Amino acid sequence: MIAERQNIFELVAAVDVDPKKLGKDAGEVFDFDKVGVKVSDDIDAALKLPADIVLDFCPTEMDKQGTFMPSAIRLAKSLDAGKNVITTIPVYHVQDSQPEVYEYLNEHAKAHNVAFVPFGLLPGDYASYIPLVLAGAMGHVDKIVVQSGEDDWHNTSGWVDVFSYGGDINKYPKPDSDEDLLAKFIYAYYSSGVYEMADRIGLKYDTFKPEHEVFTAPKDLETIKGTVKKGSIYAHRFTMALYNGNEQVAALRYVHKVDNKETPELPINNTIHIEGLPSVDAQIDGLIPEREGYVSSAAPAVNLIPSILETDKTGYVEVCDLPVVIARPLDIGAKKLV
Repeated sequence: MIAERQNIFELVAAVDVDPKKLGKDAGEVFDFDKVGVKVSDDIDAALKLPADIVLDFCPTEMDKQGTFMPSAIRLAKSLDAGKNVITTIPVYHVQDSQPEVYEYLNEHAKAHNVAFVPFGLLPGDYASYIPLVLAGAMGHVDKIVVQSGEDDWHNTSGWVDVFSYGGDINKYPKPDSDEDLLAKFIYAYYSSGVYEMADRIGLKYDTFKPEHEVFTAPKDLETIKGTVKKGSIYAHRFTMALYNGNEQVAALRYVHKVDNKETPELPINNTIHIEGLPSVDAQIDGLIPEREGYVSSAAPAVNLIPSILETDKTGYVEVCDLPVVIARPLDIGAKKLV
């Protein structure tokens, strides 16, 4: 995405810890055209280079208290180098939920006159930025429900193992119990988007009610990591909702499962439903592409770069407080990435 927008972007460094990537051209790593920048594992050297933005797509780190402070400490290294930072790490709308993380990042960014902006897919672009933009066409809003999910049948990432696909449901922790660490992580990761939707629009709420449901496979299912046997764990549905009394006012439902084509009875629908005057229903197809699964997380961050550089805001900044995010023109003659 950066390479095909060379009329407005210039890549100056690429950092990774994977020894298979080190020394290779950053474009070549992904079978794209070479971009003239070799992958390095020296973050200190990279941060000394003249640059406006650091895009941080590192794994999320949490402490024993469930906060993202370990990630915040690492992110501050780029801020202290005088670089604006965009990250997909979910330190998103954490002013109330993790105020110590918010203050830490805000102070480091302001101290160096730069902006720290968290913006990925979820939380971020799909929930809650797009719903809030859609709600801008409405006279009033009563309720927002965002639904999404991903099909992990082809996912080779190690973190997918946390879903215990193919495992014995009788040996799995009782959903939403103290032992259900997966649910706690998911809620910490995604729920900030639900709060931002309600807070930005002014929806009143008094209770946060999460729910974790675990499902067993109706038949044998094939995945890239092996067979998920009938009767074993094949899906999770997480619901994070805000209520005003007994009325649900904002919610995100997220499904993790394997083989959505073979098991459509627990659908993965990328839909946004907004009740009010008028009501709005939107659907996004291919939100998480199978071949390029992380494109929809990276694209919002790349498209956000000009919005940051066109503002004078510093400190911890939220995307809704910046110029609108759009896909900037491609470089004329650039080869389209597929």
